[in-house]
Formats: sequence, structure tokens, C-alpha cells
Amino acid sequence: MKKGALLCCHGTRDPNGINDSVKLLRLFKKKKKNYIVKIGYLEILKPTIKDQLDFFFSRKFNYLLIIPAMIFSGNHVTKDIPRIVNNFKKRYKNIPEIKFTPPLLESKNFFKIIQSNVFEILRLLKKKRNYGLIVIASNTINLKAKAEINFLAKKIAKTNKFIFYKKILITLNKENLKQELSNLNLNYQFIILPIFLFRGKLLENLISVIKEKNKKKKNRFILCSHINNYKNVQNLINNLINTKLHK
Repeated sequence: MKKGALLCCHGTRDPNGINDSVKLLRLFKKKKKNYIVKIGYLEILKPTIKDQLDFFFSRKFNYLLIIPAMIFSGNHVTKDIPRIVNNFKKRYKNIPEIKFTPPLLESKNFFKIIQSNVFEILRLLKKKRNYGLIVIASNTINLKAKAEINFLAKKIAKTNKFIFYKKILITLNKENLKQELSNLNLNYQFIILPIFLFRGKLLENLISVIKEKNKKKKNRFILCSHINNYKNVQNLINNLINTKLHK
């Protein structure tokens, strides 16, 4: 049986973000040697998701995994990628059996990975005091994704006994983020937790804004790492495949 797996990423112009997605691809190839694994991008970069679907469909694969390398149930996961796949299915008489993996949030170990990033910051701080939590994620209009982000922020705050939590959804406009942070009660220090899978302009903007704010407000903002251990990400994907698709 010819089995394929298509890793679907958003796409970025940032060289670091491109390297991150390629690193995840290489790790996935090593883990799934019985699959032909490809990567496709929604925008900006090539090969596109359409390019790679053409590869799998034209070569008569029997089975194809569609894997969104994305964290939440945003429109890319729930609408855009399925729409591209469904449109392509109309072009071919013989199509593979297709399975979609859910977003990474649905993996049973996702929270554990996020929590480890928070714990590492708290361990380095060493001092016991009250902190607020700010969860940063990419802006979305998808109501389910917004609910997921809020639920995650609430769970992290409760687990670590933060006195305050807030989610901020950011765009490429840094001024909006600056305003959101300026509106906070700066009697507290805040742990900033970016929920990003790959590096890119959003993370770059966040880092620059935090540096600027800390110069003025005496290090009120403490930045956690984004999700940058791609062996862990690969394991999250594998867990989704085993628990959601191969019951």
C-alpha cells in the first residue's frame, strides 16, 4: 500500500520560520518511514498544498494523511485546508483514502508541553511572588479557536496559581499590542506566553515590543519560549494519528 502524509503549514518569509517547518518535516520523515512525507504551504512559500496534492493524487497513493501543523481550530484547519482538498478530489477519478488529523491542541500531551515552558520560567525566577499571565496567539475570527485559546489561558493560570490572566490576539500591527500591554495594571509582573509553532513576524514583533516595554517599566514582562521543541511537536502529531485516526 502506498501511504502518504502531507504536512500543511501556513508559510512565512522569515528564514527562521522556514527552517523550523523544514526541521519538523525531517523529524516526521524519520519517524514515519513507511510513509512518503511532503510539506505544503497555504501561502507565500512553495511547494503549495495544491502542488503536493497533485503529487499524491497523480501517483495513485492508497492512503493520505493531511496534517495541519497548526495549534488551534482556526479557519485554516476547519475550512481552508479541507476546501483545497475537496476541490482537488473533483479533478481525479481515483483518489486515496484521506484522513485529517486535528489541530495540535487536541493531543493529550499538548498542555504538558506548554506547562513545561511556563515552569521553566518560574524555576529561573526562583522568587515566590504573584504573577499575571498573558497568553499571546495569532488573531483569529474563528469562535471555536478563540474559545480554545481562552480555555488554555484559564487552565495555565489555574495550574500555576497566577493571580490574573488575559489572552491577547495579535496581528502584524505592533501598535495594537503596545496598547493592550499599556492597559494592564503594571503593579504586577507578567509572564508572557506566546502560543506559536514557528518563528515569524508575529513572534519577532512580540519580542521587540516586550524589549521596548521593559526599558520603560523595569522588566515588568517576562517572556516564555514559544513551542520550539520539534521532537515534541512530532510526538504530538504521532499521538493524534494513533488516538484520533487509528482507534
